[in-house]
Amino acid sequence: MMEADVCIVGGGIMGLAVAHALAKASKLQLLIIDRHGLGNEYCASNDFGRIFCYANGARRRHTQMAIESLKLWRELEQESGEELFVPSGFLALEGETARGTKFISQSYETLNGLGLPVELLEEAELRVRFPQFRAKGGLLDPGAGVLLAARALGVYRSMLGQWGVNVLEGEKVVRLDLSGRPEVETEGGRRIRCRKVVLTPGAWSNSLLREGLVRVTPTRQQVIYLRPTGDSLRFRPGRFPIFTVDKYYGIPIAGADGVKVGYHGTPEEVDPDLVLRTVDSEAIEACRSVVHRYVPELADSEVVRTKVCLYDMTENKNFVIGADPECRDVIYGYGFSGNGFKFAPLVGRLLAELVLEKPPSIRLDRLSPVR
Repeated sequence: MMEADVCIVGGGIMGLAVAHALAKASKLQLLIIDRHGLGNEYCASNDFGRIFCYANGARRRHTQMAIESLKLWRELEQESGEELFVPSGFLALEGETARGTKFISQSYETLNGLGLPVELLEEAELRVRFPQFRAKGGLLDPGAGVLLAARALGVYRSMLGQWGVNVLEGEKVVRLDLSGRPEVETEGGRRIRCRKVVLTPGAWSNSLLREGLVRVTPTRQQVIYLRPTGDSLRFRPGRFPIFTVDKYYGIPIAGADGVKVGYHGTPEEVDPDLVLRTVDSEAIEACRSVVHRYVPELADSEVVRTKVCLYDMTENKNFVIGADPECRDVIYGYGFSGNGFKFAPLVGRLLAELVLEKPPSIRLDRLSPVR
């Protein structure tokens, strides 16, 4: 039987972030287990770029968390010597839905109330400042940017060795034995006894949750990458912001070979072990249709890459961060609902605080695994 002080189940961005935070704050023996491998192509966090923005509608708590999280991303850049955050701005365009208009008004109120820079742009000004777009107006969150996701995963992975973190890859955890000191059992029969267990398994969370805890709905999300036919500099950070309209989003060329376009929040529930990993032609055409309407310069661009990823959605899209009230040695970090990557270093710190039995640096009552 193996032993570790802390066993972290799930080696995506959240599992890596908590390992990093614990390694810096303690001398505990850490073990990460992942069924596919650390930062693998199946996890929700693996891609070239992810969105960092302060605009979160009326979710003031999320915006406050984003402020703290960016500080931690900047610290990780200093520690690693790698650029992880590329400033670009975030543009929420006026689309066809009342939902989008509400998001703009609520985001403006939230950011303005917190003293963050934010602008409302009318159509004429939008065309002057960002001539690639065609819309009636929008909201600009100038402090936003692109997180270089694949690079961030690599930075965390590279630090594991220097911190002495052990890793088990290709091992599927099938059971937690909490009858005494926590034990983790894998499909191959391996057992690991530990003092604390941290569960960050993303879309696979339900298989390890006891009755009475918040469940997630695993969903399949599809994205495409478009290579501009003209001057690609017009679609890089500094000239082309992240954008969102009618639940679609786009990310400028940063760490990738094209503009990333996708639909946020496809509700299709899937089995994460059996999910189709190729992108549907209908999804490609839907993304092209949105681009044709709002970013016409990209209308004839070549699709150079497609990708499927998994979200772990909670019913109200609130994260789950907290200890199990029936067994405080089991700590949960899941249900990030397609909005978690930008918070990863903060989530890692919060989970580490729970492991070390320190008061969490932000209130977690609304994020409890029991609701």
